[in-house]
This record gives sequence, structure tokens and C-alpha cells, in this order.
Amino acid sequence: MKTNWSTFGSKDRFAFEYRFLNDPDNGQAATPLESASWGEFRFWVRGRNLCQCHHHGKFHQEAAWYLSPILFWLAENWDPLFHEERFPTECNVPNARAGYLDSLKRFLGDTDPVMEAKGEAWFGWWQRHALRSCRQGGLFPDLFLRRMVDFAEISWGNSHMEGVGEDFYFTVPQGTVCLPVKQVAEPLLKGLQTAIADLRGRIASDKEFNTLAEKADRITAPGRLNDRLSWYAARLSHIATSVQSLVQNMITPEEGMGFIQRLSPGVAMFGSLAPKISDADLENLIGFYIAAHKNGKESSQLLPLLTQNPELPENDPFDAGYEAALDFLEAQNQNNSLSEWVDVHSICQRLGIQIYSGALGDSNIRGAAFAGSHVTPTIFINTAHPNNQQEEGQRFSIGHELCHILHDRFFGGEISIASGPWAPASIEKRANAFSAMLLMPVELINEKIRISPSPPDTPEGITYLSNALKVSKKSLVWHLYNLNKLDDTQLANLAGYEF
Repeated sequence: MKTNWSTFGSKDRFAFEYRFLNDPDNGQAATPLESASWGEFRFWVRGRNLCQCHHHGKFHQEAAWYLSPILFWLAENWDPLFHEERFPTECNVPNARAGYLDSLKRFLGDTDPVMEAKGEAWFGWWQRHALRSCRQGGLFPDLFLRRMVDFAEISWGNSHMEGVGEDFYFTVPQGTVCLPVKQVAEPLLKGLQTAIADLRGRIASDKEFNTLAEKADRITAPGRLNDRLSWYAARLSHIATSVQSLVQNMITPEEGMGFIQRLSPGVAMFGSLAPKISDADLENLIGFYIAAHKNGKESSQLLPLLTQNPELPENDPFDAGYEAALDFLEAQNQNNSLSEWVDVHSICQRLGIQIYSGALGDSNIRGAAFAGSHVTPTIFINTAHPNNQQEEGQRFSIGHELCHILHDRFFGGEISIASGPWAPASIEKRANAFSAMLLMPVELINEKIRISPSPPDTPEGITYLSNALKVSKKSLVWHLYNLNKLDDTQLANLAGYEF
């Protein structure tokens, strides 16, 4: 009988623990595999035990249930767990758990066939990414797992489980952590394999066990790369013949044992595009990608400004974007020119960043950014996007893409991303905040307000400030609100005007 805990990974990063115990029900209403797998388990994330719970007036440090459903869930959903980033529908939320909860509000109970189909897609996604989808009556933590760029995103909370009394709850407050894929995938794979090996000695020949073992073995089988790439970017599985040869040179991911450890920049770009993007748009973006990679290099002015060891913003991406912009402005000495507006074109020119514009068929794509040690840093602005119809909007989009070039090089020092609804929400929000603060730094706003003939809570004041700063009225209003220069009432009063 195994009574000691088996631990895989590091508790200060990510760890999975389990131990098998005697089935308290002696196999009643359980399969032989389930009965043999009765035990306790824990998931640790940065020192927090996500299985710590309160039940019957006591606190417990583990969850107890049959482990075979968890093992099957890992084996059957391994590829989407560590390679599927995008949600089934467009969703501007910070993490996987929030995305699922948002989908319940939008689609649950709606009998419209289109909405029902979206709800079903989210249900399938939940089955692949939510630990509770396999609980089968067990009291499991409210944990979600998905890939996010080159990280594994773990999000958790304490949503109530139907049929469970109010006395039961998990104690760790909701949160989100993004860790390198390897730090999560390796412990789970080793734990899965070890648990199966332990069960082999606890159960006689059993068809269900053999099925589990076969599914687990397929995780490390050769020839899985294309399947895993298609989970990350479904568009890769049906590329037109005209661009197939171009794409092959872009797909060079770094594989680990049973998972893609690091995506190539080209694959990441596909992941930020709409699943049904046209071949024409795809060919245009690939063309910019290839052109940027031809004999490219970065300027000595740009290199000191790059973020080393970039990370996804786990807390407030707006604060992260504001802070990054202020640091950038200080390095560029932009705050010293209080009587001027921020010339983002000149900034990019000084840093050696090329800017191109053109119209794509997909008006949801705001722009794209390409950069790396052997890449000419390049920004593409899609003039078909509604926000890019005017010069003010294009300036904001350039600032947005500049943030990606400076702070989002997750792929071995490179970045290739198309900004839009399918790009990771956290880095898109950070880039928006960066651009807002870059174009509208606090000291510059204060100076313009001081000399404005009208206060900033009036349409006339907003018009003056937007013209002086060369930004759109809409982005200005929200930036002033975020800086506490407009209160809720003033914002509501301005909302009635066409900005």
C-alpha cells in the first residue's frame, strides 16, 4: 500500500502530488480501475496549495477521490491543454477561467441556433481545459489550464459546485499564473506516467487500465508535431497551396518530450489571426514577415530599450502598459518637450523601425509587428481597421505595435504578431495602455489642460486637447478617465457626444 506522497515539480513554481489509498467504499459502485486509484492529490502553484479546502468544519490540505478520471483527462486532452490558446469565440478576458464564466453569461439558455452552437463550442472547450469537467462527483479545485504564447496559463477560483453544501469551499483566492510550458508539462507528464506504473501493480489485467496506458503512451509518440501546431493555430492545417512553401520556413518550433516547448515566431503569428482569414490576407502578412527577415538587423538605439526575459502581465495589464510607457518616455527624454505633441513616427525612425500601411480584407486586424535580432523591426498598419481611418488612430496603432516590439519577444527574442481580437488579451491591453501613455504623457496633458480655453470635461475641451495632442477624442476621454482627470459623472456626460 502506498502511503507516502509522490511529488512532481517544484511547489514554488508548479507541482502535482498524489498518493493512493484504500478505497473506503471497497469498490462499491466503482470500476476496478477507479477503486484501485482512490487516493489524495494536490496541485501547487507558486507556493499555493490549490486543493486546500474547508469541509465539515475542518480545513483539509488535499482533495480525496478516484484519480483515474484525472489521469484520463490528462491523457485524452494533453495536446489541447498545452497547445490550444484561443477561445472558441472572440473573448476579451484575462484568462481561461474568466473566458468560460463569460461564455456562461452570454450563451447559457439562449435557444437561438447560432448562440446554441457557440455555447456547445464553449462546452467542448471547457471539457478540454477545466479540471472539474472530469470530477464525476469528486470535489475538485476550480482549475483551468491552457497554453498562452510560450507559457502555460493556470487560472483558478472557487465557483460553487451544484449539489455541494455551502460548508465546502477551496480557500485559495482566485488568481492566474503563467509559467514556462516545460515547468508545468513535465511534472504532469511524469506524474501521469508514474501513477500509471503504480496502478499496474495494484490492479489485475483490466481493459480500462490498458486504454488509459495506451492513451498516455501516445503523448510521447513520434509524429505529433502537426497535430499540436493545429491546436495552436488551426489555420495551419488548411493553408492554400500558393503559400505552403512560404509557410514551411516559418514553422520551426522547439519540441520537448510530449509538447512544444517553444513556438517559432511564424507559428505565433498564425495563432493571433482569425481562423477564417483569407488566403490573400495571409499571403500579405507572410510577405511582410519574410521581408522583415531578409538580411535584417536592429539598431543600436533600439537594443537597450528591449525588455529582457519578457513575461505576460498577470495582474493589471493597464498598469504594466502605463509603467512601460513612462520608462520609455524617460529614456527618450520626451517629457522635456511639454509644449509639443509626441511624434511617434520620428521615434520609430530614430529607432530604425520600418512602418508600412495597407488595407487587408479583415478589418478586425489592427496591425502587425515583426522584430528580432536578425529582423528589420517592422510595423504594419491595416488601414481597413475602423480605428485606422484617420491619422490620429494610425498614430495610436503605431504606439500599440511599438509596445509589442519592445516588450513581447517571447519566441527566442523575436516577435511576430497580428493585433486584433484573436491575439492574447493581456498583451493587447498592455499595448493599448502603453500607446495611450506614450502619446498622452501626464505632464504633457497637464500642460495642455493649463492652456486650454475650455475645461477637459466639456466637448470643447476634449476637441482642443485631442487636436493639440493629435490623438482621437475617444482614446483621450478614456485616458483622462483612467488618470482620474474625469470622474464617472463627467465621463457619462461626455458619452452622449460623437467622439
